[in-house]
Amino acid sequence: MQVVQLLNSYSAGRRDFSGVDFREAWMPGIQLHQAILRGADLTGSNLSHSLLHAADFSGAMLWRTNLSHAQLNGASFAKANLIRCQLIQSTLERACFSGADLRLANLRDAQLKGADLKHALLCYADLSGCDLQGVDLRNVDLTGTILLGTNLTGCQLTKAQLDTLNLSQAVLTDPEAQLAV
Repeated sequence: MQVVQLLNSYSAGRRDFSGVDFREAWMPGIQLHQAILRGADLTGSNLSHSLLHAADFSGAMLWRTNLSHAQLNGASFAKANLIRCQLIQSTLERACFSGADLRLANLRDAQLKGADLKHALLCYADLSGCDLQGVDLRNVDLTGTILLGTNLTGCQLTKAQLDTLNLSQAVLTDPEAQLAV
């Protein structure tokens, strides 16, 4: 499917684009609210500055995909592969990343309030300046994750893997924050 076909189908009311192959596609600024892209291959695609509220990327391949500055509130990335994905300054409030692979992902200055990251792999990801207030980080692997200036207020970190993690420069103002490992 070509990008023009996708846009025409979307305009005609179609929302389910599960399994489409958009590797290396150039689609910055695309608007696909509530699109279903389960299992889609978006490897190396550029979706920066896009409006993708409540889109479903469950099980999708988003390796090296550029989603910087995208609006992704309420989107689902459950069990998706987001290795080396660029999510710089993206809005991801209430997004679901349960079981997602975000190793080496760049989420600098992203807004993730109320997101679900349980069981996600965030090894060596850059979360500098992120707003993670109230985020569910239970059973998350944070090995080597960069948390410079990250707001972890109200996060649930129960059973999180915290090896080689430096929390000294993170914002942890909630005295009841759960840091049990």
